[in-house]
Amino acid sequence: MRTADHYLSAFEAGAGAPVGAIRIVAIATETPQAVFALGGYAGASPRLEAITWGAEDLAACLGANNRTIDGDYDGPYTLARSLCLLAASAADVVAIDTIYTDFRDEAGLKAECAAARRSGFGAKMAIHPAQLAAINEAFSVSAAERDWAERVIAAFAANPDSGTLALDGQMIDKPHLRAAKKILGQT
Repeated sequence: MRTADHYLSAFEAGAGAPVGAIRIVAIATETPQAVFALGGYAGASPRLEAITWGAEDLAACLGANNRTIDGDYDGPYTLARSLCLLAASAADVVAIDTIYTDFRDEAGLKAECAAARRSGFGAKMAIHPAQLAAINEAFSVSAAERDWAERVIAAFAANPDSGTLALDGQMIDKPHLRAAKKILGQT
């Protein structure tokens, strides 16, 4: 990451482009060694925009199939996926879920997108243009989510000294405020 940052800075300077304009999306789990290095992305470069994981290349490297008989990710791939999500969070960048290879299976793609979003991924890679609509829909903020986030932020703005509040009969606290700001792109 640091080496890429230095080369990109030199290329930008040579081209008269603003230094730091080129962003990096790291595909960070393509080999077993890379999985063990996921903790090193935090602070590695201000260019880092997102971290994603590569189930297909990791499976090829291991000489294995990344899916169980039931179609779920097998253990090593679930681990790589989870560590990618945690590494992106630690680096304060977007976590991007890996591709869904069956580009004709829209229902399967939608289910995998929903699961990824519930886990905390902010996007999903596409392998085919036919997947873009389902991915964009799954990772777009809904009107209900936007409304909730705005109301959480307003509740804390009206009560700036409070650490815990009630909203719609439920307790909200500072983690809810952080989540609301993230939903609205205010992080």
